[in-house]
Amino acid sequence: MNAFAQTLIVPPHICYVVLDGEWQILDHSPPVAFGHWLDSDIPLQASDIRDHFPELFGCEEIFSDILAGNLPLFTLNGMTRTTASGENFYLDLHLQAAPDSLGKEQSTLLILFIEDVTEKMRLEQVLVQSTNEANLLLNALTASKQYIDRIVTAIADALIVTTPHQIIKTVNEATEKLFGYRQEELIGQSLSLLILDAEPLFQELFDSIQNHGELSRNLEVVCQHQSGVKLTVAFSCSLIHTEAQGENDHHLIPDIVYIGRDVTERQRTQQRLAAQYAIARILSEANTLEAATHQILQAIGENLDWDVGELWLPSTAAERKSAIPLGDDMIWQKSGEPCPMPIPKLQRVDFWVESSPTAAFYDFLQATEQIAFPEGVGFAGRVWGAGLPEWITTIHHDPDFGPHCFARQANLCTALGFPLQSGREMLGVMTFFRREQLPPDQNLLQMLAATGNQLGQFMKRKEAEVALQEQQVKTEELLLNILPQPIAERLKVDTTTIADSFEEVTVLFADLVGFTQLAATLPPIAIVEQLNVIFSRFDALTAQYGLEKIKTIGDAYMVVGGLPTPREDHAEAIANLALEMQEVIQQLNGDRREPFALRIGINTGSVVAGVIGTSKFSYDLWGDTVNMASRMESQGLPGRIQVTPNTYDRLKAAYYLTPRGVIPIKGKGEMTTYWLDGYC
Repeated sequence: MNAFAQTLIVPPHICYVVLDGEWQILDHSPPVAFGHWLDSDIPLQASDIRDHFPELFGCEEIFSDILAGNLPLFTLNGMTRTTASGENFYLDLHLQAAPDSLGKEQSTLLILFIEDVTEKMRLEQVLVQSTNEANLLLNALTASKQYIDRIVTAIADALIVTTPHQIIKTVNEATEKLFGYRQEELIGQSLSLLILDAEPLFQELFDSIQNHGELSRNLEVVCQHQSGVKLTVAFSCSLIHTEAQGENDHHLIPDIVYIGRDVTERQRTQQRLAAQYAIARILSEANTLEAATHQILQAIGENLDWDVGELWLPSTAAERKSAIPLGDDMIWQKSGEPCPMPIPKLQRVDFWVESSPTAAFYDFLQATEQIAFPEGVGFAGRVWGAGLPEWITTIHHDPDFGPHCFARQANLCTALGFPLQSGREMLGVMTFFRREQLPPDQNLLQMLAATGNQLGQFMKRKEAEVALQEQQVKTEELLLNILPQPIAERLKVDTTTIADSFEEVTVLFADLVGFTQLAATLPPIAIVEQLNVIFSRFDALTAQYGLEKIKTIGDAYMVVGGLPTPREDHAEAIANLALEMQEVIQQLNGDRREPFALRIGINTGSVVAGVIGTSKFSYDLWGDTVNMASRMESQGLPGRIQVTPNTYDRLKAAYYLTPRGVIPIKGKGEMTTYWLDGYC
């Protein structure tokens, strides 16, 4: 510590730093004196004072002037710092040259005094606040008409003085500007001219004055401009004594002073934020496009105080079935004749209306339901064509709303519309109407333009989701046409080989006798059509009895009962199917010159079932049971149903079965088989 620093005596709220000509700290008060004033991460000794007080950057010339003796003192007031706990404190810096007592002709050192002025600042703030409160109290209690006039003239907010019965006595220029009336138009009128639905409020204020003899209230009320536009005004109201009504005249009721500020924009901002939040929530939670658009109509209408909301979407005038493009505005009809391409028009597909609509509202809604607007026509068509939001303050002055239009008959005044779009693609329009006149709100228009883009992207996403779901359904249906549902479900989660053993199932083979020879005489399309008619009837019966069709090979048909889901009555279900298949063939034969004959074989036993292939899946059966059922068919007779002894044992109690006798079975030797003739 140098000799000069040892001689310094400073009060506890001031500390000092000794600097050389290069802003370097040579000496300082004890570190504890600095508290949290300086940056604790930078050492004090031999550091640059500007690292601790960046505010000193740019003061180098002042620094040189002080060292040269051209400037005795430099003060920097009101620097703010924040403690770790978040509290603000304030510092003043005083920079001067070190005294000449150091024995040098001209000082080369500076001393920086750092003064904690937090308490002083707080006291000044308290003093200012106390002074303001005292002035307000003085204004409220003064009885001087001249002083009141000066206040009325000077105040920037709207100021209104009324009697206890709310008759206006005095207004200032700000009141005239806010409400659009001249002073002489307001004096002597009731305050209800400006405040809507004011009677309950006035009664409450009067009762408070009568009961308590005082009044100090903050109010936020809906007011009305002379033009009819609604305003939201925040009033603070209090009492003021006149010269004839001193403080001791408690039996007399003083006048009421209203000081108001227009908070309409603040309220609109809150409404816009509420609408944005509601729209974001709807878009994140809605499952369908219809639910989302209707809820958004309601959210905008309720949060932004509109009376009617409508959703318009484009629709084509005709379906383009098998249409082939011919030019920019023509297509081919199915008849082969060219016709104009349908022009898309906007149609109203949904609406929202306030909770208590009038009959005229319903007339308006019914009328708009019958209208279709092409691009650029009508209010919705204009918004659609321009691709931009539009605001109509008074529809009475708009050419698209004539004197006999239903919107005007419903006393609607202001209109708002914005497009729903994804990129450059126009997807629809939302329009809103309000009975009160409302000036354009550019911030709201910008918000709704962004909302239209959001909703447009949501609509495209939902369209893609619907298309994907439809494709998934088609894929599922196609997969179920190839594989049983339980096998298809397993295959979705496990692409490895699927193979299962079943102890007892019943297998049916059916074959159209003579169809191969008949097919040689028919064109290909006729062959396929004939088989499609027959096998479609078989498929319906198979589904009816809950059986599993395995495959068709040419004119052969294979069905199994009891898998992939085991069931006890698999043999009976197969028997019922076989009998009805024979009936179907008899019905289809009709008057055919060469009737079809169906040969059917059935066997019951164990099989192995599984999926084979990697590119074209096939669910098939293997085992002796399958081979034997095939033998029953191939060695049967046209129009008959041949079954094995295993199947006979399962059916004999409920069906008519006739022994055929012993026949040789290829690969098995001789076997007794049976004809299935019908039900018992």
